[in-house]
Order: sequence, then structure tokens, then C-alpha cells
Amino acid sequence: MKNIILILAVIISISACNTNKTGFEIKGHFENSNGELLLLKLMGSNQLITIDSAVVDESGNFNFSGEIEGPNFYMIEKDQQNYLTIILNPGEKVTVSGDANDLLKKYDVKGSRDSELLKEFTGELMASIEKLTELSKIYQDSIQSPKLSEIMQDLNKKSEVIIQDMRAYTISFIEENPSSLASLMALYQQLAPRQYILNPETDLKYYILVDSTLYSLYPESDPVKTLHSHVANLNEQNKIAEASGDMIGIGSVPPEIALPSPKGDTIKLSSTIGKVVLLDFWASWCSPCRMESPNLVSNYKKYHSQGFEIFQVSLDKTKENWMAGIKDDHLQDWIHVSDLKFWQSSVVPMYKIQGIPANFLLDKEGKVIATNLRGNALGAKLQEIFGN
Repeated sequence: MKNIILILAVIISISACNTNKTGFEIKGHFENSNGELLLLKLMGSNQLITIDSAVVDESGNFNFSGEIEGPNFYMIEKDQQNYLTIILNPGEKVTVSGDANDLLKKYDVKGSRDSELLKEFTGELMASIEKLTELSKIYQDSIQSPKLSEIMQDLNKKSEVIIQDMRAYTISFIEENPSSLASLMALYQQLAPRQYILNPETDLKYYILVDSTLYSLYPESDPVKTLHSHVANLNEQNKIAEASGDMIGIGSVPPEIALPSPKGDTIKLSSTIGKVVLLDFWASWCSPCRMESPNLVSNYKKYHSQGFEIFQVSLDKTKENWMAGIKDDHLQDWIHVSDLKFWQSSVVPMYKIQGIPANFLLDKEGKVIATNLRGNALGAKLQEIFGN
């Protein structure tokens, strides 16, 4: 989360639109702390800059103060693994309390509405991540269970609920707070490595909402200008892609894939023309992908005889892990290919893959008819195509 927040810099508020510095004050109290050195760091776009320090007294109290030109993210750091993040505005008097043994999760802040919003959002995010981590642990502990398929189906349903709930919360949070620095951060959050809550291509309207609101208020702010440039680039890319027919959207024909199978022979995606094909991107190290496996197996068994095929592309690093994932999840019946290059795989830029699992459902002519179908959505679409 620290890396995500580091992309953000100064946002100038309406009440402090000039460049005159205004004082701030932070009064804090940490439990389980005495005599430790705390650092207050400005979270710049590319680096952390220490602007003040304080020693916790025997009662657990400390103070920071100084002058700032505009609102920004600041980190109160005990060490690199133990810190909390706040948003300071000029003139604010902020009170912070927490447990020095776990500042990331156990802290409270008053006197700063933006900091309260930041805490609210990150709290929801961390709770969702913890729930998904627990489901992943259950899966790992159940790999040798004879009821693995049933367990994975249950885990898949639960993970989908968690993911969709966090997505809905994020959208609602942004819509309610489009002018907050916290919403700028929310646009770029992940539930797992490369598993973003929002996708700038499919969820562009939320990026536009935050961009248009912030840019109209703070056009000289560095992070706002960065977001504005990012959104402008996305819009331009969409226009170019649409003009060149390069969009992998509904009705388009996706790029050709020609990669080695586990046996070493090259298999092309175009070889599946004439069938309804689920082009699925996954990896053995991807827990959400693995929890989707029983759903793929059940739908394959139900509709394969009617012309349904799965063309699964792995982003694994090693053949051993790839083969183990196929065997453990009982995926042997359909087509598997991979260049075993992880995120450096040729398919990543070709298909603009932001995270996995990701999939495209292709009709018998090889055209995209749906994207990212998981859980019950995949079965419902196949039933629509093939009937009961």
C-alpha cells in the first residue's frame, strides 16, 4: 500500500489556494511506546522526505509541527514496516492515537476529514484483503482433500462476493468523495498483486469523474496533473484503438496466440474456430484463478459435447508449477499453452492484461461475445448459448 500512496503528491485545497505556508500541529499518543524516535515524512511522488521527528515520552505522547503550503500525504513512521498515513491540510490541528506495535491497523485520527476518509477506505480494503487471504489459506490446506472440488466451489463463491463488495464500496466511495485526495488513491488499489479493484479501461468513467472534479479545483497540483494526463492518454488510446479496430471488445477478433503446450507443440488460438471458446488467462500461483477451477471443470463437462472448448494460457514461471496446477485442479481435458515468462509473457501487452483471472468468450467465428465471466455468470452465458 505504501507504493500505491507514493504515487500521490500535493493537492491544493480551496481554502489554501495561495503558496503561503501555514502551520500545522499533530498531537499523538501511542500505546506500547516509550522513548522511541518517530519520523514525520512527506510522501512525495518519487521519494519520502523527513520533515520532522519526535521522541515518544514516558507517557506515550509526542508532537509534530511545522509549515506546509498545501494538503498532502504524510507518514508517521516508527520503522519501515510500522507506520500510518494521514493527510495534512494547512492550519489543521490533528490528533493521532494508536498501538505502536501495529500502526497500520490500529490507529485513530481526528481533526482532519481527509485523513478520516483515508482511514475509512484503507480499513475496508485491508479487511477485504484479509478475507481473501483466509480463503487462500483454506484452499492451500485443502489441496489433498478428496472434497477439494466442492471446497473450491464454495471458496470461489465467497471470493466473488468479497471482490464484488469491495468494488461496489470503492465506486460508492469515489462517487461520494470525488474531490478528496483519498479518492485519487482509491482509483489505483489492488486486492492482490495485479488484481486491481478498478480497471482504467473498463472503469474509465470513475477516473474521469475524479479527474474532472480535481482538475477543475486544483489544476496546478502535480498528482492532479498526472491523473489528468493519464486520463487524456486513455481517451486517446481508445480513439486510436477504435479507429484501427484494435479494441478487444465485444464483436472484435482477438489477436492470434501461438504458444507451446505442455508437450512442447505449438497450438494456435485460431485452431479452435468453429467452437465456442473460453480464452482464459491464469497461473498456478494465482489463488483467485485456482478457486475458479471447479467452475471451469463443471461447465466444460456440461457443454463440451455441444461445442464448448477452453483455451487456457498460463502466466506461470516454471513448467513444474504449471503442470502441478493443472493436475491438482483436474484441468487436463482442455487446451493449455504458455511461454512460462510470468508477466513478461507475450500475451500480456497483446491482450492488455492488468490482472488475472481474465477471460474472453469467443463465438464460433472467433469473435468476442463476453469478457471476464466468472462464477455463475459463465454458466448463465453458456446456458444462454447452448440451452439446458
